[in-house]
Amino acid sequence: MAKVKVIAEIANAHLGDPARLTELIIAAADSGADGVKFQWFKYDSIATPDFIHYQVYTDLYIDKSGWADALKLAKGLGLEVWVDIYDEWGAQVLAELEGLVDGMKLATTVIQSDTLVQALKRFEKPILIGVGGWFEEEIDKQLPYIKDNFKGPIILMHGFQGYPTRTEDSNLSRLAYFKQRYQLEVGFADHEDADNQMAIDLPVYAYLLGAGIIEKHITINRSGKGTDYYSALEPNEFKVMVDKLRRAEMVFGSLEIKEAERKYLEDSSLKIVARKGISPGEMITSEKIMYKRSSVPNAFIAQNASERFPLISKSGIPVNTPITPDMVKEPKVCIVVICRLKSTRLRQKALLPINGVPSIERCLMNCLAVPNCDQVVLATSDLPEDQPLTNFTLDNKVQIVTGDPIDVAKRMLKAAEESNADIVVRVTGDDPCISPEMLAFLIDHHINSGADFTHAKKSTMGTVGDVITVEALRRLSQLLQHSENLTYTEYLSFYFMNNPTLFKVNSIGFPDPWVFPDWRLTLDEAKDLELFEKIFKALDVGKRPLYFEELRSFLLNNPDLIDINGGIKVKWLDDTSLINKLNEATKFL
Repeated sequence: MAKVKVIAEIANAHLGDPARLTELIIAAADSGADGVKFQWFKYDSIATPDFIHYQVYTDLYIDKSGWADALKLAKGLGLEVWVDIYDEWGAQVLAELEGLVDGMKLATTVIQSDTLVQALKRFEKPILIGVGGWFEEEIDKQLPYIKDNFKGPIILMHGFQGYPTRTEDSNLSRLAYFKQRYQLEVGFADHEDADNQMAIDLPVYAYLLGAGIIEKHITINRSGKGTDYYSALEPNEFKVMVDKLRRAEMVFGSLEIKEAERKYLEDSSLKIVARKGISPGEMITSEKIMYKRSSVPNAFIAQNASERFPLISKSGIPVNTPITPDMVKEPKVCIVVICRLKSTRLRQKALLPINGVPSIERCLMNCLAVPNCDQVVLATSDLPEDQPLTNFTLDNKVQIVTGDPIDVAKRMLKAAEESNADIVVRVTGDDPCISPEMLAFLIDHHINSGADFTHAKKSTMGTVGDVITVEALRRLSQLLQHSENLTYTEYLSFYFMNNPTLFKVNSIGFPDPWVFPDWRLTLDEAKDLELFEKIFKALDVGKRPLYFEELRSFLLNNPDLIDINGGIKVKWLDDTSLINKLNEATKFL
């Protein structure tokens, strides 16, 4: 809430005496008011001679030159100047002294005066509108007219105008009600009996209930009575009220969390601590952390856990160590497409065109379409026969890495290190229909599980890959260095699946609409190429990704196409002796 504006209402306490007016203005400034408010009228403009207070108005009259001097004094003391306009004479004085006036007010008793509204509408200044005593339907009727005629800010001033106002008639709840109903700022014009302590406290309550402006009468000596003395505070009382309002501002504060409050919370709150020793590059998930109090100033607090983790450790974190932002980072994901040109069944199949675009390029385009991937790498061998593959950078969007022709794990690790990846997705270059949707699904589940290896339980052949945490891949590579046989690193998943005590495996079930066990969408033989050519040509897929949803819809509408390569079997899956050999060879004792 903004600072409350305190306006000292001088009204008619000057008794028509310019010297007393000067004394009141100085007293208002000394009491800490932000501004003063005067009532401008002339006896024969505001009333007819038969009116009961006509002589009082005559006695209270100060001419234009007197008001000009008063305004100059107020401005010189740093006070804002606000004026109540009651008649056409006041509007004329305002026109001549406009440059010294900060805001206007239409009192409750005159807001229905179309004449005054029309006289004041040319002044683009803030205007206070007195609404005390008016029913909502009456305000609803008059307020649109006022809004249509005033360009400056409009503030609704609540406050009963009786002198003095009984405490029980204050109805401060209407402040918030008016603010909500009319979507305008509100203020409080207080007329509580000045001899009552509530005369000082009510404005504080009003501020805390939403009043942005407090209007309060001031007088030099209340015991002297005079005009408008009932609810007027003497200068020392006025200062007490202002001091209380300023303290209320401080207590009310703002929506911001104070630095001291936040520091206490951070110093005393539970911090995130390593439950176990964490290796460099390891995924830190909820089961690997615990919450304890700690004096490490910038350690993550417990409230951050669900928002910030999982994260990757940048270095080793010992058990029971508070985890700080400099120890971790967001995981960087890299899709590594493993590809060589050594195929004997379909020579150089990765280079064969599918509707005019090489098969490997289609695979790479689909990988580039995965939204939660930071880098795509084509990892081939460093043999001369595989060099044609190094040209597939796709306008430098794909990074090329060459390496060991036999050890796939070693080649993948090199790709991960050269791309600074924390997580790698293994994709084979045989899959021109690799699914961006499914890879994204697997990556999300892998990160949230903190697994070493994530794979799909059931899938559509040629649409998915495996997700591996690089730290786990590094551990596997070290184990393989001590292995006598690297023949089976092409079957990388077996090493993770067959060593559950060494690696955490995450087996994911895909949604049913993604699983078609009878579909063969991998490129290994001539019939596979024939199927892909028909698919990509019929869908008119040029140099763009092919998402699985589009492919699925097409094949469901053209089921006969699946028969083209439906009779081809994956030989190693049906070779029991090979499976047994793989299971045995990929276990670490």
